[in-house]
Amino acid sequence: MKRFHIFFVLALLLFPNFNSKAQDYKSQRAQMMVFNVGFNGLIGGIGAGINKKDNESFGQAFKKGLLGGAIGGLVSHTGLTLTHQIRSRQSIALAWPARLTNSLGASIIQNATENKRLLERLHFNLFISRLEYFPYSKKFTARLFTSSIYGIVVTGKNAHLNVEKSLKSGVLYFESSDDFSTSIGTGRATGQVSSVGMRTDLTKADHFNVFSHEVAHILQYDRKIGGNAFLLKFNKKLKTDYKIYNTLSKYIYFDFNGPIFYFAYKAQGTIHNCNFFEQEAEHYSGKTYYGCN
Repeated sequence: MKRFHIFFVLALLLFPNFNSKAQDYKSQRAQMMVFNVGFNGLIGGIGAGINKKDNESFGQAFKKGLLGGAIGGLVSHTGLTLTHQIRSRQSIALAWPARLTNSLGASIIQNATENKRLLERLHFNLFISRLEYFPYSKKFTARLFTSSIYGIVVTGKNAHLNVEKSLKSGVLYFESSDDFSTSIGTGRATGQVSSVGMRTDLTKADHFNVFSHEVAHILQYDRKIGGNAFLLKFNKKLKTDYKIYNTLSKYIYFDFNGPIFYFAYKAQGTIHNCNFFEQEAEHYSGKTYYGCN
């Protein structure tokens, strides 16, 4: 049964190959909301079942996780919706409310998947740090966010860090006169984990349009947080068996989102407007219909 769970989860997380076939904005928005609520509800239910307590059945834990994951997905949907404010009000500072709202949703998704109370732990990825607050115990922690290093390497290559814009937007803001090359393509901009890379020759309108789109990708990355919860028991075993890992875990957040997001994105293919992640990012940030032709 455990092998089935592992296979099903990997198939669900890594190899979804779908795109929005909606024919107009309203129907596409409905599809996007259903995806965020339904898919994250399913992730929450399966994760909670895998991480069920000894006195719980799989079904009991699944129903609780299903509800929690759906609630988190709805909050994440709201955060993605807020990315449009960056574009419409032409302010990179409005990345803050979008990211904070999405982080609340992602936190709820992770808690549900780990079969914990919905507000057990709240997190926010800020630059190279993973900030966590535990409301019930009133405990706060800050750890190195390992995946952010990858984002810095990708966006920072042949680019320079704009400190002022980084502080204003809450993401590491890199600028370059050249295109940004990543493992999933080359373009005028890129959003990677906690960093954004932007070409310096963008017009004012294009600047905010592109920036809001890349922020939406950063939100998508954080939304994949449920995948980490499937390794919860394995992570605990590593801490028990290896003291050095237990010690490092106090200062470093080992993140599994990277490979999950990478393979899920690659599975969508190379056609931009038929890639679900691109459709979703453009739909929310542009508040527009972005269909697959």
